[in-house]
Amino acid sequence: MTKKKKAFSPIQLVVATLNFLVKWMPGTVGRIVFYLFCHPKKKTVKPAERNFLATSDLTIEEVNGRKYAVYHWGFRGPVALLVHGWESQSGRWRKAVPVLLKAGYQVIAVDAPAHGRSDGGRFTMLEYAGIIKFLLQKNMPVDLVIGHSVGASSVTWALGTIGEGLRPRKAILLAPFSSLSYTIEKSRKALKISDAVIQAMERRMKKLFNLVPQDIDLTVKAQVLENVETLIIHDKGDNVTSWRESEKLHAAWPGSRLIVTENFGHGLTAPEVYEMIGDFAKREERVW
Repeated sequence: MTKKKKAFSPIQLVVATLNFLVKWMPGTVGRIVFYLFCHPKKKTVKPAERNFLATSDLTIEEVNGRKYAVYHWGFRGPVALLVHGWESQSGRWRKAVPVLLKAGYQVIAVDAPAHGRSDGGRFTMLEYAGIIKFLLQKNMPVDLVIGHSVGASSVTWALGTIGEGLRPRKAILLAPFSSLSYTIEKSRKALKISDAVIQAMERRMKKLFNLVPQDIDLTVKAQVLENVETLIIHDKGDNVTSWRESEKLHAAWPGSRLIVTENFGHGLTAPEVYEMIGDFAKREERVW
């Protein structure tokens, strides 16, 4: 009996088409691939997350012509700023906020560009870092910033490109990557995207931001952040971003501490992680 050929998935068909067309239409292909890399899907907010967000004081901040949802809990104590990851929203912090309030913080969380209640259809790490810097300045002094995944990497870029006086005293990075090139190369291999297509996308990025992925190296930014007491947490079984990325960032960040967990996955929402966050938030000085 003859075996049926496995059908191509829609994404495989798109990639195969782009790989074919790039020789004749590099500019168009570059724009399409840049769009695909920067276009998150808005996921349904879970009822528990929606109920949690309803307990906040919601404001809309306008930055560079785009509107961003900013949530606020508590109005006394030092400020903690929370920054979520790709295709997420501020509801993901529903277990972290009570821990931080108990530790004496007031808490601010922001929906990223093209996420949650914020405007837009495009997300880039550079634009996210710009919102983080805006909030650090508006709410100064921010004592603690916590980021997850691309949010953690955006935090690192923001801290490395803002004045020392605006940097928070502490930072917690959950499952960050150490360079934009890492995420692009991982996607290239997984989807079998040709080098020519990636190069076309990079030319598009260069045109928009005067930067290419190789310029977004967070280990370089980390080297000047010795004044920010930093805890990095990453799970060994993370199938989205290798824990080795946090190892690289830790090696470059003077005085940082790295905790490698097991069986908590990329989300790092286990109770043990929130215990680590609470303990670190309460510390007044380095103990390592």
